[in-house]
Amino acid sequence: MLLPLQSGTKQLSCIFEKLLEVTLKLINVSRDQKYLYIQTDEGSRKQSLNWRGVDQLEKKCRSLIGHEIIHTTSGAWDKDVWFQDVTLNKAAQNVVPIGSDSSMSFDGQFSLGKTWASRSVRRIYGPPGTGKTTKLVNIAKAAIEGGIRPEDIGYFAFTNVAADEARDRIANNLDLEPARFANFSTLHSLTTRMGGNEGKSLCQKEHLQRFDSNIGTREEWLRAGDPFSVVVRPEHPVLSQYSIMFNRKQQKPTFEGKSLDDALSILSRYYGLIIDTSRVAEFTEKYFQEYEFFKKSNNLADFNDVIFSVAKASFPAEKIPTFELLIIDEAQDLSALQWDVVTKLSSKAKETIIAGDDDQAIMESFGAAPHLFNEFPTTVPDEVLPVSYRLPRNIKNFVDKHVVPKLGNRSDRKHKEWSENVDAIDDGEVIRSITKKAINPSDKPVPEPLSINKLLRIIEAFKDEEWLIMAPTRATCNQISTGLAALKVPHFCHRQDVLGTDNKIHVQTIHTSKGMGSDNAALVSVSRGDSFLLDKDARLLYVALTRAKKRLFIANR
Repeated sequence: MLLPLQSGTKQLSCIFEKLLEVTLKLINVSRDQKYLYIQTDEGSRKQSLNWRGVDQLEKKCRSLIGHEIIHTTSGAWDKDVWFQDVTLNKAAQNVVPIGSDSSMSFDGQFSLGKTWASRSVRRIYGPPGTGKTTKLVNIAKAAIEGGIRPEDIGYFAFTNVAADEARDRIANNLDLEPARFANFSTLHSLTTRMGGNEGKSLCQKEHLQRFDSNIGTREEWLRAGDPFSVVVRPEHPVLSQYSIMFNRKQQKPTFEGKSLDDALSILSRYYGLIIDTSRVAEFTEKYFQEYEFFKKSNNLADFNDVIFSVAKASFPAEKIPTFELLIIDEAQDLSALQWDVVTKLSSKAKETIIAGDDDQAIMESFGAAPHLFNEFPTTVPDEVLPVSYRLPRNIKNFVDKHVVPKLGNRSDRKHKEWSENVDAIDDGEVIRSITKKAINPSDKPVPEPLSINKLLRIIEAFKDEEWLIMAPTRATCNQISTGLAALKVPHFCHRQDVLGTDNKIHVQTIHTSKGMGSDNAALVSVSRGDSFLLDKDARLLYVALTRAKKRLFIANR
C-alpha cells in the first residue's frame, strides 16, 4: 500500500532523523574564538559560535556533563563533526530519576525544601601542602559511604577544573557515575542553575564584541596541555572595575594608576574624544549605562548579574538548595557578593564546611573578601591542618623567618601552628645565589645573586625534573618562556604547551599556581611590576615560596 505523499515524506524524514541519532557520553564543554567544542567518549564535536542556537546548546551540554546523551543532527550536518542538539539518554542513567522527586530541581539536580532538626558550620584552615583538598574529598566520600546521596552534596571550588578533579576522585573511588555529582562546580555555575540568569542568555564574547569591538579577550588554559580546557576571558578596564565594585558591594568603581590610564585611553577611542582625568567618572558611568542597556535590549545576563540575582534579598527562598553537606573550598577567595550566596546556602544546609587559608588570600585586588572567611559564624571550633606534606624543614624555616612576620602585620589574620614535612628525604634547599669562580686561585669565591639567565641554564641542565617557575606578572612569565624556547626546552607557559607536552616544566603566574607543588620551584621577579606586586602584598610572596618540595630558587635580576 502506497502512503500519501505528505505522510510518506514525513515518515522518511523521521527515518532520516533516526539515522543521525547517536548515543555518546558527554565529558566536557569548551570554546575558543570560533567554535563551541563538545568532548565525548567518542571524540570531539563542535558548533560555530555564529550559529543561532549555540548559547542554548552550550547551556544544555554543560548541564549534561558526565551523562549518557543522545546527539542529533539533521540535513547536511555531519554527525561526526557537528553538534546540533542533545538530550539526556534516560534509559542509560544509573541514577534515581530526578523528575520523580517533587523536592528536586530537574535542571539543577539539587534538593529543595528540606529542613533539618539541627545544623552545623565549621571552618578548616589549610596551610600550604597540608592536604586541605584531600581532607574535603575524604569528608564527602565518607558522607556518601554513610548514606548521603551524591546529589545532596554541594562541593563548590574556585574553578570548575578543581571541582571536577574532586568529583572524579570520589566517583572513581566509589565506582559511581560522575553525572551524580552535578553539584560539584563553581558558585557561578550553581547560581546559573538556580535561575540567576532570570531566563536571559548568558553574555558571550560575540555579544561583547557586538557592543564594543574594543573589548579584548584572553584565552586561559585551565589544564596543562589540554585545549578542551580553554576558556576565553573578556578584558576591558571599565567593565573590570565595575565587576570589582559589584563583588565588593561598593557604590562606585575606583580608577587609579594603571586602571585610570587604561580607562581614559579606551574611552577616548570608543567615544572619539580626548577625555581627561576630571571627566573619568562621567564617561565610565555613561559607558556602563550603555552596556546595561545593551544587555537589557538583547535579553542578556553576564557573570555578575547571575551572582547578584541570587545574592539579593528578593531572590525566592524556596529556590535555595537544601544540601545535606555543603563544602566551600578556597573560601578565602570569595567576594563579599559571593559570601551573600554562601550565607543563603549555609542557612539551608544540614552541615556546612568552609575551607581555605587567609594567608594565601591573593585575590583581594580582584574583589575577594578574605576577612569574611575568618568572620563567618561557625558552631564548632576551627580546625587547622597541622602538617605540611610538601615543605621540607629548611624551606619552611626560610618562609617563617622572612615572610610570616610580614603576614602578622594584618590585624585580622588567623594565627596557625603547623609543621614541615617530617617524612621528607632531605631538609630542602633555598638557592638565591651562585658562586662565581675567582680570577686568582688565592681569592675566595664570590657569591652573586641568581639571575634569570643563570636560572634558565639550570633548568636546561635539569629539564627532565619537575619545575614550577612563577612570576607575579604574565609579562615576566612570557619572558621566561621565550628564554626556555630559545634553549629548545619544552615547557608549559600559562598551561599552554610550548615545543611539546612531554615535560614537567610549568611557567605561570603566582596567582594561577596556588594549590600546586613541585620538586623544584622558582620565583622570578625582574620588573617594576613584579616588585610592586610582591611589595604590595606579602601573601603573594608567601604563596610563591611555599610551592617547593625540595629546592626553592629565587631570581631577582
